[in-house]
Amino acid sequence: MKREKGATFKEGVCNIPWPTLFWVSAFFLLFCMLGYRSLWGSEGRWAEIAREMIITGDYFHPTINWEPYFDKPLFTYWVIALPARLSGVLNEFVVRLPSAVFGLAALYATVSLGSTLFSKRSGYLAAWILLTSFGFIFWSRTACADVQNMAFILIAVWWYWKRREQPGFTSYAVFYVICAAGAHFKGLPAAVLPALVCMPDLLRDSRWKNYLSFSHAAAICLGVALYLAPFTYAALTAENYGQSGLYMVFHENILRFFSAFDHKEPFYVYLYYVPLLFMPWAPLLLFALSDAIRRYRGADNNHKWLLEAVAIIFLIYTASDSRRSYYIMPIMPFCALIVGNFLVDSGQAKWRGAALKVQGWGLLLVSCVEFFAPVISPVVMRLTGITPPDGLVPALSLTGAFSIFLFLYVKKRGIPGCSNDDSGVASAPHGRALTAAIASTVVLTAGFYCVQQNILEKYRPYRPFLLKARSMMKGVEPSRVALGKNIASAVFYLGVESPVQVPADISQVSKFLAEKGERYIIIQRRQLKKAFRILPEEMKSKPLLASELYPGQRRKKMQLLMWRIKGAVKADLD
Repeated sequence: MKREKGATFKEGVCNIPWPTLFWVSAFFLLFCMLGYRSLWGSEGRWAEIAREMIITGDYFHPTINWEPYFDKPLFTYWVIALPARLSGVLNEFVVRLPSAVFGLAALYATVSLGSTLFSKRSGYLAAWILLTSFGFIFWSRTACADVQNMAFILIAVWWYWKRREQPGFTSYAVFYVICAAGAHFKGLPAAVLPALVCMPDLLRDSRWKNYLSFSHAAAICLGVALYLAPFTYAALTAENYGQSGLYMVFHENILRFFSAFDHKEPFYVYLYYVPLLFMPWAPLLLFALSDAIRRYRGADNNHKWLLEAVAIIFLIYTASDSRRSYYIMPIMPFCALIVGNFLVDSGQAKWRGAALKVQGWGLLLVSCVEFFAPVISPVVMRLTGITPPDGLVPALSLTGAFSIFLFLYVKKRGIPGCSNDDSGVASAPHGRALTAAIASTVVLTAGFYCVQQNILEKYRPYRPFLLKARSMMKGVEPSRVALGKNIASAVFYLGVESPVQVPADISQVSKFLAEKGERYIIIQRRQLKKAFRILPEEMKSKPLLASELYPGQRRKKMQLLMWRIKGAVKADLD
């Protein structure tokens, strides 16, 4: 029987559209077990600032431990505080939710830009590559401002291409509103990079002349006004706040760009970081970039522009005096689009075939390493002395086995039930090899972020320790608690509603010890060699509470310790 247009079944088998499969995979990889892990690294800053905004009702003057902290603009905290306020819940899931949502937005913009420049299939292939890249999925599941920054830059560029033949106030205004909103998440890159990235297309054939108009100038003024409005209100209501949002923009963006005060790394470091962010697709990326550079002269304007966009982003971030791996995340969607176009372009099939062979063998190697984890883990244990947590080795082996099986099965038979329209992957050149690689990568990614990483959480005692400390200190005034450095996550988990003490030097520690009444100290073991080294030796050896050390752990300096003090204690100043 002839299949009617729009039918979803054929011969009793459900034909799943590739876009549906993609978005189901994206939702699963971005949101599955998102809130399981305790806060990591800088996530505590986002969590605690949002919590204090809710407690104080002041959403324009971010604080940590009720001390000014305007290092990032306001929107990056608002998108956490708003759902927390509406739901009445502020936990790890809510803190990470904005990054995952903006990860979805970046994927949608990647598909849309790829479809506009090349084809729907090219856009979806680029989105598959982006979704399963280490850098993208890691930071999309982490509370930060970097995914939001990447998403707004990409959305602004996509809007330019969507409306480039329709200049007018609406087109201009939306572009600058997107840039202004993006700049309120991480800073000026979201306002500057879209214009720089679009510049090669504007300069080609003197297209920029079409944009010289009063309406364009008015739209720029609107974008600037919207950007300045929150900072202006924050400054007018600052009272004794002590920090200026606009000065911090200058400090964190312009000053850091020209004269870094931290995060200094060699100028060539992004030659390493970009492939690392793209793992496991780095081999395919290198083939695609090499092919795009080789064919640049004979390429059409869209292909030329895409390579120019990648070059501009790379050079801008390389020129900065401050460098970190996640800074250059805005380059990822554009690199993914180069890969997506490389996979569907009719030219140089030999290069594509070789690239997919290298990629396939690399994925099989990773899968085999996981599959043979029961054999490899005893060797690793002997070399490191570290015992893996229960369940990790079986999880690795099962993930590897499923990845190998799926790779081989899909390469031979494809994915049953998937339709092959103009967005399909299987009907692309070398479609089955490509589909097998994508399927294997989805399994490896899901295995790590949804299972293995959660098992490793057993060896992260930070949250259990602080929650236990919180229960033991119930009823104690926060001012009677002293914490060491890196306090954001600690204050968040302790749930205090007023400042704790953070002694910065020996004199302040000594003053805290000399106070009367019941008090608590919570520090990392390494701080016993710094400001807290004046604690009496008998106290150092007998903490009230200590975080657990995992089997075989050699570095104990990050261990958390807690003491209860009753009455004045004489500091050991010898």
